[in-house]
Amino acid sequence: MPKHEDPEIAPASAIGAVPTVDTHGDEPMTDKQAAYLRNLCDKTGEAFDTALSRRQANERIEALRCQVEDRSV
Repeated sequence: MPKHEDPEIAPASAIGAVPTVDTHGDEPMTDKQAAYLRNLCDKTGEAFDTALSRRQANERIEALRCQVEDRSV
């Protein structure tokens, strides 16, 4: 009877790897981001910019969230 060897198993990083390059960051912000950002702008008195990219919106959301949290302490 021939000896069967286990097939080589590909490392987990090679299977379904998530690209590290942000392929959507320069696209316009999503409707969900816009709604959340508008809400945060209303709470903080900051101007709402409708022309942000997804990446810029994420950064702005994080900054405004910090402001809201600081005010509630």
